[in-house]
Amino acid sequence: MKSWIPQVDTVVVGAGLLGSSVAMHLAQKGMVGSDGVRVVDFDLEGTLSSSELNAGGVRATWVQPINIELSKDSIEYFATHAEDVGYRACGYLWLHPEDRLPAAMKARERQMAAGWPVEAWGISELQRRVPFLDKTDGIAGALFAPRDGLVNSNLLKNHFRTRARAAGVLFEDRMRLRKAELEQTGSVLLEFERFERALTSEEKIEELSGRVSGAPRRVEKIRAKRVVNCAGPWASEIAKILHYPCASVPVRRQISLFDCRDVDLTPYGMIVDTSGVYFHPEATNGLAGFATPGEPAGVNYEYDGEDFFMERIWPALYERSTAFERLRHVTGWAGLYEVSPDESAILGKVQVGDAGAHGSVYEAHSFSGHGAMHSYAAGRSLAELLLGGRFETIDVSLLSGRRFVDGRLLHEGLVI
Repeated sequence: MKSWIPQVDTVVVGAGLLGSSVAMHLAQKGMVGSDGVRVVDFDLEGTLSSSELNAGGVRATWVQPINIELSKDSIEYFATHAEDVGYRACGYLWLHPEDRLPAAMKARERQMAAGWPVEAWGISELQRRVPFLDKTDGIAGALFAPRDGLVNSNLLKNHFRTRARAAGVLFEDRMRLRKAELEQTGSVLLEFERFERALTSEEKIEELSGRVSGAPRRVEKIRAKRVVNCAGPWASEIAKILHYPCASVPVRRQISLFDCRDVDLTPYGMIVDTSGVYFHPEATNGLAGFATPGEPAGVNYEYDGEDFFMERIWPALYERSTAFERLRHVTGWAGLYEVSPDESAILGKVQVGDAGAHGSVYEAHSFSGHGAMHSYAAGRSLAELLLGGRFETIDVSLLSGRRFVDGRLLHEGLVI
């Protein structure tokens, strides 16, 4: 006698910001109930999720128009639910050296044309508006976007989930996709490992690094009409299981918290230095990050500790303000970005390989560090495609993974 296999309209693999947003939008558009949408995740609480291990910045100050639009629509939504999602319009301040200022000014024209305000400051205005930045060597000009800001990624994710659950969407934990069969009927038979107890962080890292933790598990199957790959740093692994190639890779990014007792950062938002170091207030401390050049791809959650802060963060801040001369490292963490070859998202219906011909596989991942700030609009776009067969609000067809085959890359020049 064959065992019963649940039938679901749409299975979303990955319950981070993007997966939760897709689920909310599908539910709001009428795909309700656990047999309508089911979201599965290996790490539902997000201990190792990119949705949790990020700096919390949200901005529409991008080069590519599609990235501007996705952020603009998302931030406008965050602003209408500011208390729920922890949004603060505290601004992004970019400090540009002479060789990068012209390109930044050209990008500003696109941002302004899209309806996003960006102010251009000379050195005197910079010093008047942000007096603690009293070392201005290497700065040719500054751009300030007052509606850019910060968001609480955990609150935002739970905001999406609460609305999805209210419509009956089921979120399932400790489920890891291991196999997928693309059936002739048009459905996809998914085989998962379900872990029978909560895993420690160490066990999760073991499993995600390709080692077996020894935690007890059992096999469960689900048959779905559609599958959505929202697996973030594990998108390539899920794509392989779903029988299509994926161009993105996981890359470690590190963030430090520091004691900045000689300056009050709370009146300010995100500041991006000419060096590429970015920082903003975090309660009574400062938070800073930097994308280490040449960081190898792969799963790596090791934070390099005070060495990272002293080698990568503190020297840049020291050169920018006398108030930063006596900073003290407090703590920090490492997380993963999923990075595409052009540092823009992969979003849409899979159009290559067997899965493309099958027509049941969709994806929303590889946001290369800007998933939080695109999450609302990107989830809405994918829900429109799944339910109506086309993008309605914003045409994001340029973000199809097919672009890497066709050579139509969307290189994003304002990535930090």
